[in-house]
Amino acid sequence: MNLPNLITLSRLLLTAVVFGCLEAVADPAQPTPILAWTAFVVFLVAALSDFVDGWLARRWGMVTAFGRVADPFVDKVLTSGSFIVLLKFPAATTVLTTWYVVVVIAREFLVTGIRGYVESLGHAFPADWFGKVKMLVQCWAIGIPMGMQAFELGPAARERWALAGHALVWLTLLTSVGSGLSYVFKARKFLSGDAR
Repeated sequence: MNLPNLITLSRLLLTAVVFGCLEAVADPAQPTPILAWTAFVVFLVAALSDFVDGWLARRWGMVTAFGRVADPFVDKVLTSGSFIVLLKFPAATTVLTTWYVVVVIAREFLVTGIRGYVESLGHAFPADWFGKVKMLVQCWAIGIPMGMQAFELGPAARERWALAGHALVWLTLLTSVGSGLSYVFKARKFLSGDAR
Protein backbone atom coordinates (compact mmCIF):
# COMPACT_ATOMS: atom_id res chain seq x y z
CA MET A 1 0.00 0.00 0.00
CA ASN A 2 1.93 3.02 -1.28
CA LEU A 3 1.13 6.75 -1.13
CA PRO A 4 -0.67 6.99 -4.50
CA ASN A 5 -2.94 4.11 -3.49
CA LEU A 6 -3.63 5.72 -0.11
CA ILE A 7 -4.61 8.93 -1.90
CA THR A 8 -6.96 6.88 -4.08
CA LEU A 9 -8.62 5.33 -1.04
CA SER A 10 -8.87 8.72 0.67
CA ARG A 11 -10.77 9.94 -2.40
CA LEU A 12 -13.39 7.30 -1.65
CA LEU A 13 -13.85 8.83 1.82
CA LEU A 14 -14.08 12.32 0.32
CA THR A 15 -16.72 10.99 -2.06
CA ALA A 16 -18.79 9.80 0.89
CA VAL A 17 -18.56 13.30 2.38
CA VAL A 18 -19.76 14.85 -0.89
CA PHE A 19 -22.74 12.50 -1.08
CA GLY A 20 -23.61 12.99 2.59
CA CYS A 21 -23.58 16.78 2.24
CA LEU A 22 -25.67 16.72 -0.92
CA GLU A 23 -28.22 14.37 0.60
CA ALA A 24 -28.55 16.70 3.60
CA VAL A 25 -28.97 19.73 1.34
CA ALA A 26 -31.65 17.91 -0.67
CA ASP A 27 -33.87 17.68 2.43
CA PRO A 28 -36.20 20.72 2.15
CA ALA A 29 -37.07 20.46 5.85
CA GLN A 30 -33.45 21.21 6.80
CA PRO A 31 -32.02 23.98 4.60
CA THR A 32 -28.26 23.86 5.10
CA PRO A 33 -26.56 26.01 2.44
CA ILE A 34 -23.15 25.62 4.11
CA LEU A 35 -23.29 21.91 3.27
CA ALA A 36 -23.82 22.68 -0.42
CA TRP A 37 -20.67 24.80 -0.34
CA THR A 38 -18.84 22.03 1.57
CA ALA A 39 -19.89 19.44 -1.04
CA PHE A 40 -18.58 21.69 -3.81
CA VAL A 41 -15.19 22.26 -2.15
CA VAL A 42 -14.72 18.61 -1.12
CA PHE A 43 -15.63 17.50 -4.64
CA LEU A 44 -12.93 19.77 -6.07
CA VAL A 45 -10.37 18.33 -3.64
CA ALA A 46 -11.41 14.77 -4.52
CA ALA A 47 -11.19 15.50 -8.25
CA LEU A 48 -7.75 17.08 -7.84
CA SER A 49 -6.54 14.05 -5.87
CA ASP A 50 -7.25 11.88 -8.92
CA PHE A 51 -4.60 13.70 -10.89
CA VAL A 52 -2.18 13.80 -7.95
CA ASP A 53 -2.19 10.04 -7.28
CA GLY A 54 -1.73 9.19 -10.96
CA TRP A 55 1.11 11.67 -11.36
CA LEU A 56 2.88 10.38 -8.24
CA ALA A 57 2.44 6.74 -9.25
CA ARG A 58 4.03 7.36 -12.65
CA ARG A 59 6.75 9.68 -11.36
CA TRP A 60 7.82 7.39 -8.52
CA GLY A 61 7.36 4.14 -10.42
CA MET A 62 4.58 2.99 -8.07
CA VAL A 63 2.02 1.87 -10.64
CA THR A 64 0.41 -1.30 -9.25
CA ALA A 65 -2.32 -3.72 -10.30
CA PHE A 66 -4.36 -2.52 -7.31
CA GLY A 67 -4.00 1.09 -8.40
CA ARG A 68 -4.96 0.33 -12.00
CA VAL A 69 -8.23 -1.19 -10.75
CA ALA A 70 -8.96 0.93 -7.67
CA ASP A 71 -8.27 4.35 -9.20
CA PRO A 72 -10.82 4.14 -12.04
CA PHE A 73 -13.31 2.41 -9.73
CA VAL A 74 -13.16 5.26 -7.21
CA ASP A 75 -13.35 7.81 -10.03
CA LYS A 76 -16.53 6.19 -11.30
CA VAL A 77 -18.10 6.18 -7.84
CA LEU A 78 -17.28 9.89 -7.48
CA THR A 79 -18.50 11.02 -10.90
CA SER A 80 -21.44 8.66 -11.46
CA GLY A 81 -22.71 9.11 -7.92
CA SER A 82 -22.42 12.88 -8.16
CA PHE A 83 -24.38 12.95 -11.41
CA ILE A 84 -27.13 10.82 -9.86
CA VAL A 85 -27.43 12.85 -6.64
CA LEU A 86 -27.40 16.15 -8.53
CA LEU A 87 -30.56 15.11 -10.39
CA LYS A 88 -32.41 15.87 -7.13
CA PHE A 89 -31.70 19.60 -7.47
CA PRO A 90 -33.68 21.94 -9.75
CA ALA A 91 -30.61 24.12 -10.29
CA ALA A 92 -28.63 21.11 -11.53
CA THR A 93 -31.41 19.81 -13.77
CA THR A 94 -31.29 23.01 -15.77
CA VAL A 95 -27.99 21.56 -17.01
CA LEU A 96 -28.21 17.78 -16.50
CA THR A 97 -30.79 15.42 -17.94
CA THR A 98 -31.63 11.85 -16.96
CA TRP A 99 -30.81 10.37 -20.37
CA TYR A 100 -27.40 12.03 -20.33
CA VAL A 101 -26.58 10.57 -16.91
CA VAL A 102 -27.70 7.11 -18.10
CA VAL A 103 -25.41 7.28 -21.16
CA VAL A 104 -22.43 8.39 -19.08
CA ILE A 105 -22.96 5.66 -16.47
CA ALA A 106 -23.51 3.00 -19.16
CA ARG A 107 -20.11 3.93 -20.59
CA GLU A 108 -18.56 3.49 -17.14
CA PHE A 109 -20.08 0.01 -16.78
CA LEU A 110 -18.79 -0.95 -20.22
CA VAL A 111 -15.24 0.21 -19.58
CA THR A 112 -15.16 -1.31 -16.09
CA GLY A 113 -16.28 -4.66 -17.50
CA ILE A 114 -13.67 -4.56 -20.27
CA ARG A 115 -10.91 -3.52 -17.88
CA GLY A 116 -11.80 -6.25 -15.38
CA TYR A 117 -11.87 -8.90 -18.10
CA VAL A 118 -8.53 -7.90 -19.63
CA GLU A 119 -6.86 -7.60 -16.22
CA SER A 120 -8.22 -11.07 -15.30
CA LEU A 121 -6.31 -12.44 -18.30
CA GLY A 122 -3.11 -11.08 -16.76
CA HIS A 123 -2.74 -8.02 -19.01
CA ALA A 124 -2.43 -4.45 -17.77
CA PHE A 125 -5.22 -2.21 -19.03
CA PRO A 126 -4.58 1.28 -17.62
CA ALA A 127 -6.49 4.44 -18.44
CA ASP A 128 -5.36 6.15 -21.63
CA TRP A 129 -5.12 9.87 -22.38
CA PHE A 130 -8.65 9.90 -23.83
CA GLY A 131 -10.02 8.51 -20.56
CA LYS A 132 -8.10 11.12 -18.59
CA VAL A 133 -9.54 13.92 -20.73
CA LYS A 134 -13.01 12.44 -20.18
CA MET A 135 -12.47 12.48 -16.41
CA LEU A 136 -11.30 16.10 -16.48
CA VAL A 137 -14.30 17.26 -18.52
CA GLN A 138 -16.70 15.23 -16.35
CA CYS A 139 -15.39 16.91 -13.22
CA TRP A 140 -16.06 20.32 -14.75
CA ALA A 141 -19.52 19.19 -15.88
CA ILE A 142 -20.27 18.17 -12.28
CA GLY A 143 -18.64 21.20 -10.71
CA ILE A 144 -20.81 23.68 -12.63
CA PRO A 145 -24.24 22.46 -11.40
CA MET A 146 -22.80 21.77 -7.95
CA GLY A 147 -21.54 25.35 -7.85
CA MET A 148 -24.93 26.61 -9.01
CA GLN A 149 -26.41 24.89 -5.97
CA ALA A 150 -23.69 26.09 -3.60
CA PHE A 151 -23.55 29.79 -4.45
CA GLU A 152 -26.15 32.55 -4.42
CA LEU A 153 -26.19 33.52 -8.10
CA GLY A 154 -28.14 36.33 -9.67
CA PRO A 155 -30.19 35.67 -12.83
CA ALA A 156 -27.43 36.82 -15.20
CA ALA A 157 -24.72 34.80 -13.45
CA ARG A 158 -26.97 31.74 -13.28
CA GLU A 159 -27.59 32.00 -17.02
CA ARG A 160 -23.85 32.17 -17.74
CA TRP A 161 -23.15 29.18 -15.48
CA ALA A 162 -25.96 27.23 -17.14
CA LEU A 163 -24.58 28.03 -20.60
CA ALA A 164 -21.14 26.81 -19.56
CA GLY A 165 -22.74 23.74 -18.00
CA HIS A 166 -24.60 22.85 -21.20
CA ALA A 167 -21.40 23.16 -23.23
CA LEU A 168 -19.54 20.90 -20.79
CA VAL A 169 -22.37 18.36 -20.76
CA TRP A 170 -22.15 17.96 -24.52
CA LEU A 171 -18.36 17.87 -24.40
CA THR A 172 -18.55 15.21 -21.68
CA LEU A 173 -20.97 13.20 -23.78
CA LEU A 174 -18.58 13.28 -26.73
CA THR A 175 -15.54 12.34 -24.65
CA SER A 176 -17.45 9.64 -22.76
CA VAL A 177 -18.66 7.92 -25.90
CA GLY A 178 -15.38 8.49 -27.73
CA SER A 179 -13.21 7.15 -24.93
CA GLY A 180 -15.57 4.20 -24.46
CA LEU A 181 -15.18 3.27 -28.13
CA SER A 182 -11.43 3.75 -27.78
CA TYR A 183 -11.29 1.20 -24.94
CA VAL A 184 -13.39 -1.27 -26.96
CA PHE A 185 -11.00 -0.86 -29.89
CA LYS A 186 -7.95 -1.37 -27.66
CA ALA A 187 -9.47 -4.52 -26.14
CA ARG A 188 -10.79 -5.97 -29.40
CA LYS A 189 -8.21 -8.78 -29.58
CA PHE A 190 -9.06 -9.84 -26.02
CA LEU A 191 -12.80 -9.60 -26.59
CA SER A 192 -12.56 -11.64 -29.77
CA GLY A 193 -10.53 -14.35 -28.02
CA ASP A 194 -7.45 -13.81 -30.19
CA ALA A 195 -5.25 -12.99 -27.18
CA ARG A 196 -5.16 -14.79 -23.86
